[in-house]
Amino acid sequence: MASGLKRTSSDFFVSAKIIESAANTYTSSTITLPLNALDREVFVITGIIFDPATPSIVPGLLTDSNLQLTRQVATNILRLSAFNLIGKSTESFANGAGESTFFSKTYGNQIIESGQDYVDIVATPNMFLGVLGNNNTGPLTSDVRVYGYRAKADSAVYSALIASELNA
Repeated sequence: MASGLKRTSSDFFVSAKIIESAANTYTSSTITLPLNALDREVFVITGIIFDPATPSIVPGLLTDSNLQLTRQVATNILRLSAFNLIGKSTESFANGAGESTFFSKTYGNQIIESGQDYVDIVATPNMFLGVLGNNNTGPLTSDVRVYGYRAKADSAVYSALIASELNA
């Protein structure tokens, strides 16, 4: 476990579903975490499973489906280098006149197998799920499941985590 944290719960997961408000329109929703700020509780993420919607097959167009999990609300799909980004997944179809090729990229999708203790730590009581399609024929519906546990942070660690999240 990370220094400055003491586990206060067993493992659990939170799941969320998001539907684009209209086709090819960035849409965000809030995932509320069961954290007690007075006890300096944080959510230690140990795994994420993204299930982005399958993009439409539209001849002659590149179509895609983007799904992301962030610390603070975002107004568009973030680049991998953004501090606010916890993880994301993209699925794409390169559609020709008679055939299509499927591509998939996911970052932050593995349940820890690399020897690390955690994927990320969230100190504020909310995470945000965002979805955006490109050239799809209708709104996309996507899902995420985030695994982790609650932990109590010492005051220095908690202050640093809150400051970094709010100033991202």
